[in-house]
Amino acid sequence: MSHSEPVSSTCDNCRAALVGPYCAACGQKALPLNPRLHDFVHELTHELLHVDGKLFRSVRKLLLSPGFLTREEFEGRRVAWVRPIRLYLVFSLVYFALATLAPDPNVHFRVTDRGQQSPDTGAGLRQLGFESEQAFQETVRHAQATWAPRVMFLLVPFYAWLVHLATRRTGRNFPQHLYFALHVHAAWFVAGAVLALARWTLPAIGAKGVETLAVVYAIGYAVLAFRHVYGVTTGRALLRMGAILAVYFVGVVTATLAFLLPVIFWYR
Repeated sequence: MSHSEPVSSTCDNCRAALVGPYCAACGQKALPLNPRLHDFVHELTHELLHVDGKLFRSVRKLLLSPGFLTREEFEGRRVAWVRPIRLYLVFSLVYFALATLAPDPNVHFRVTDRGQQSPDTGAGLRQLGFESEQAFQETVRHAQATWAPRVMFLLVPFYAWLVHLATRRTGRNFPQHLYFALHVHAAWFVAGAVLALARWTLPAIGAKGVETLAVVYAIGYAVLAFRHVYGVTTGRALLRMGAILAVYFVGVVTATLAFLLPVIFWYR
């Protein structure tokens, strides 16, 4: 390959004058237009190590230091960390992919014909147009895999609104509560992904133990994050987050049924 051309004194993207390796106007990095192989390998290595290091640091802080990343976001220290929306999207994708492979055995839809003395599942399914229990359950799983991620994404602002109601005297604007909600949900998705993986790989008793740990972690994480981010005592964090989670659970169940039930029969 030919030798590198000298880096221009103006930005190749917007033609603004360069002061340093990055353009102050558009943010593009100044690179030679005709790079050598050494330049290409150096840039590739830098980008990969930078992204991976940033991701690993962010994930470690997200999972082990509840509320830390949200506080960093509040204080404007953003460049060293992966943004909240990206963490949410990455871990929601991982969770729902694993949940599709290992669905929750505690969630099971049944259809019965209550008009008979003994409820008849087969008759109830036939009345709704399903040929068998298996066909019905496959339709339910398909609807869950398609719509559950969308429902959860729409519920994040609802969770943030509940946090806003509980902390309205702090003077924080709603987008800041959204950052908090995205970080908490990202951590929950990691716990859910670990649980789904356990259901897929471990015997039932082992998966049940992981489920208990995941629930304790999810609740404890929300309380500790709330205490750290909003500067309240542990007691107040328990009371306020307990109320938030209770209302939020009702909202999740209601929204899930409202979305999934019509979709199940549409997929039929």
